[in-house]
Amino acid sequence: MKKFKLIIVGIFFAFNAVSQDYADTVLDTTLLQEMVVTASKVLQPKGLITQKIDVITQDDILGRISENRNIADVLKNQAGASVSVLSRNDANWGTFGGIGPKYSTFMLNGLPIDAFVDPMTLDLMAVERIEVQRGPASVMYSNYLSQDFAGNQSPLAGTINMILKERFEKPATAFLTSFGSYNTYTSQLYHQNSYGNTHYFTGLNYERSDYTDYGIENSWLNMQKNPEYQKTKIYGGLSWFSDDDRQKFSLFANRTMHNGDAGRLYRGFDHNYNLINAGYSMKLTNQLTLQAGIGYRNYDRSWQESNFNIVDSLLSNNGVVQNIVPADVSVSYIHGRGHLLTAGIDYQGADYFTWGDPLVGYKSYGNKSTAMQTGVYVQEELRFDKLIVRAGLRFNYTKNNIAFLNNWAPVQSTKEWDKLLYSGGLKYNAIEYLSVFANVGTSFMTPGLRSVGGTIQANDTVNSGQIPNPDLLPEAGLGIDAGIELRLPYNISFTARGFMLSVEDAIVENVVSQNPSQTMSVNAGETSSTGAEVEIKHSIGNSLEWFANATYMKTEVKNPHDADQDGATVPFAPELIANVGISYTAPFGLSITPIVNYNDGFYDSSSKSGRNFFKPGLVLNAHIAMNIYEKNNNNVTCFVNLYNITDNQYELPWQFKDTGFSVTGGLRVNF
Repeated sequence: MKKFKLIIVGIFFAFNAVSQDYADTVLDTTLLQEMVVTASKVLQPKGLITQKIDVITQDDILGRISENRNIADVLKNQAGASVSVLSRNDANWGTFGGIGPKYSTFMLNGLPIDAFVDPMTLDLMAVERIEVQRGPASVMYSNYLSQDFAGNQSPLAGTINMILKERFEKPATAFLTSFGSYNTYTSQLYHQNSYGNTHYFTGLNYERSDYTDYGIENSWLNMQKNPEYQKTKIYGGLSWFSDDDRQKFSLFANRTMHNGDAGRLYRGFDHNYNLINAGYSMKLTNQLTLQAGIGYRNYDRSWQESNFNIVDSLLSNNGVVQNIVPADVSVSYIHGRGHLLTAGIDYQGADYFTWGDPLVGYKSYGNKSTAMQTGVYVQEELRFDKLIVRAGLRFNYTKNNIAFLNNWAPVQSTKEWDKLLYSGGLKYNAIEYLSVFANVGTSFMTPGLRSVGGTIQANDTVNSGQIPNPDLLPEAGLGIDAGIELRLPYNISFTARGFMLSVEDAIVENVVSQNPSQTMSVNAGETSSTGAEVEIKHSIGNSLEWFANATYMKTEVKNPHDADQDGATVPFAPELIANVGISYTAPFGLSITPIVNYNDGFYDSSSKSGRNFFKPGLVLNAHIAMNIYEKNNNNVTCFVNLYNITDNQYELPWQFKDTGFSVTGGLRVNF
């Protein structure tokens, strides 16, 4: 009851600000920069928000290479991001802000998606831009109730919002075909058009490959053949706008079918993913806007386990099914002279179960549960001339109902948690070329069912999977950042940002066994990451751009109850990452984009006695394209993608490895 009272008090003070009359917000050339939506859920100039947000455009995406066909690959050149995609068929276990892989969420038009799965399933042709918010976002956006992989996900370190295309001035069609290393063939078709007030797009992406052995020598993967795979993505979206442009309805659907094998006769997999996003917004008055969104995410994965002998034999069929429904309703009110009040409620419902077929003719449940969470939030953004002040509150409630836990009825079938979170920020546009900012926010995350119940028995020494830990506690996080932004002459921009992230009772993934691949989630006392990042960007005319950034992070696990963990570094968190890239476009249509990524290494566990160290080091990629025909907005471009030019076959956790140098070439036709 006290927490509800605190929310009422916070809302009262926020609405009380409506009646006050403040000075005009300065809207000079310093602040009228590119528009972003993630920080406040409505479009605003970047100069009017306290958080640090990067925007990755379609042009940026074209120049970045995604060897593993994972959207996370496109983000690896951002400051603070460490990407560790295990293979084309496996998820990213990288970290954002050094605090671990599950503390920065992914969203699609502001609704959460799975940070481990969905970057493998969505097609970037449907995306207009990607907004990367660095720093805590846990008040305006909820956790994601994924029970799989590392469990639930929280936007403590930030969030990544993929904004879909919605308006088209003219029809356009794009066709891409390419062929490259490992007999990889890709074919992609995309079309966009409008009819009256309705704008729509649709696309198809097909890829197949023999691939190659992505395990180290004597790996538990025991590949005896090329690990073949096929992946098909079918998607489409539409947006309808009213005649007066005060209403908008949007709908997007995606289906991805991914099947193949892991390099052995009885190590097949068959994964099917379905995603739906629907949104509606209405401008009730010139000051008041209503927004609503609802989605559906379905993850249906199955795979085989085998006995590896002279002749392979099938051991079992296994699978996991997840259904998640996120929803969000908010209102945004512009009051006074440019102030913004946002209030809303969000909801998620989720069900999750794992199954196994030990070749006895029937499937049996391993874990089975349902979960729900709801949150009420409010945020006020006040603009006093050059000063911007932001404050927000969220009340979160989560409930889990567990039917089966590791093949058994649980001792406690229902668990409930609630938490009051806060967020605040300041930004001062001191002079035309200088801004300083600071932000603070909290988060709260319950353990996922996979972490609690596992996917294999506690005493299993044969199969790969997650070992159960039913004694896990929820974790609470705190994030703080501060920095400066300089907009210098000659189109030079410079940013420096310091950050501190900490999580009490942090749930981290320990690699218990490399062979077979087994992990277990554990509470690691307090986990912290303190760091600083600097970046510079410079554009010279219309032909040359370059950037450089570096991030230093000092991470630590404090666990006085376990000497083996106390003083260890956070798993998957490197100490230093750096990126340098150049993009050059010649007058005759040639474009070259080389990018260097450096990662000085990370551990796979918080156990000092059982951890392994991995050092990716330096990876050099280059995208080269030549426009060979252009007339009346029709063009044909040939391209070559060179990945890992120095053939750096560095090792990754669970006895995976980077496959080294590869090349892909093809044609892109726009008409």
